[in-house]
Amino acid sequence: MTREDLKAKTKEEVLEYIRQKLSFDSSIENNLRHIDKEAFKKEHKRFEMSGYESNTGECTTTNLAILNEFASLGIYDYTTYLFLDFYKGNGTLYLQYWGNNNNEVFDEYGGWTTSEIIYAVFEKTIFSGKSTRRRD
Repeated sequence: MTREDLKAKTKEEVLEYIRQKLSFDSSIENNLRHIDKEAFKKEHKRFEMSGYESNTGECTTTNLAILNEFASLGIYDYTTYLFLDFYKGNGTLYLQYWGNNNNEVFDEYGGWTTSEIIYAVFEKTIFSGKSTRRRD
């Protein structure tokens, strides 16, 4: 799937793509016993939104790994930096658009699902029409 393909889809279709991309590998399902396989198919990776961690950096690395699932779409090409932080269920997106010195803070992700937050990242990056850095 390319960003051009995603731009042509409805919001619901993009959300479904995000859920599928974050779904667990079938090899995990095959190794689990005593689970409802139909219920498991609806599960996917989710952001750690509490902000609490047993080991320093645990939330950051977990959440960054989820964002990185979409790096191949070019979400980072639009920004100098892009960082998502959570505390007590409230998410804040920090970014700086490529070629712009303004720091942007979007503090609106309390109560949102992982899929909805990733869609919002898409809106601020690959759907934004902003300029990108040259990668070739």
